[in-house]
Amino acid sequence: MRVTSVYGTTMMSWKRFKPAMYLMPALLFIGIFIVYPVGRTLFDSLWNGNLLNPHREFVLAAHFSHFIQDPGFHRILVQSCIYLCLMVVGVFLVPVVLGLFTLELSKQETGVCQTVLFVPTVIAANVAVTIWIWFFNPTGGLFNELQELAGLESLRFLKDGATVIPSVSLVAAWKQLGFHYLIVLAGLKSIPVELVDAAKVDGAGFWSTVFRIRLPLFGPTALFLFIVTLIQGMDYTFVPIDILTAGGPAGASSNLMYSIYQEGLKSFRVGVASAQSVVLIFLFGGIIFLQYRMLDRRVKYER
Repeated sequence: MRVTSVYGTTMMSWKRFKPAMYLMPALLFIGIFIVYPVGRTLFDSLWNGNLLNPHREFVLAAHFSHFIQDPGFHRILVQSCIYLCLMVVGVFLVPVVLGLFTLELSKQETGVCQTVLFVPTVIAANVAVTIWIWFFNPTGGLFNELQELAGLESLRFLKDGATVIPSVSLVAAWKQLGFHYLIVLAGLKSIPVELVDAAKVDGAGFWSTVFRIRLPLFGPTALFLFIVTLIQGMDYTFVPIDILTAGGPAGASSNLMYSIYQEGLKSFRVGVASAQSVVLIFLFGGIIFLQYRMLDRRVKYER
């Protein structure tokens, strides 16, 4: 009886801790790669120092107070918002439009479009961006040669503050367009064909089926893609900025993520970089929360 009792108690204990054991690998991964880095970033943002000097000064919220009064940081925030807006256009709206028109093509034409648009995604980022250096070259570059043929003045795309952000955003969008396009196409193809066919039988045209059937049912995929675009928007532009402009001219092409890289790994000012990282975390977290709360209510999920 005692053996049975001990065995039963052991089995009860195992069943109680069994869910926790299954969760342990995921919790360990989250703790090491998410919780600890975020906690360390919050801790480092309260100190002033660099990687080369072990002696640091506790400054509490001095970095954040400086950001509030610093025009240069305000400029970086504005440029970051511009990048996000251009990324939403380039890797969210454009793929949706391309996906809608792709549905009207034959299978062979659809395959060609998928291949052509996805090729830049599989090219190494530094190689893909380097190709565009020749396109933007002010002397002999493709874009300026085309402008001269059209009788227009040549532009210094990467040296002019008015054109540098759109130019960098164009490269970043071109690199990521294919991946987002495939997600859009998969989401649109998951919509039951019977609904579209029934609408066409009732006399609905292309635009009626788009706005009344396809886009409403595409809502969950669109919400996911929009959130991913906002989260990854500045990450998409990091390599193009680093290779094409290095943040120039005079910081005109920098954004918050690239500023963190410059402060932390080039200037070794870990405190400032950590404080900027905290701002980035709360900024993205707030934007995504508000966007999810506002848009999720309008999304129709299939039941």
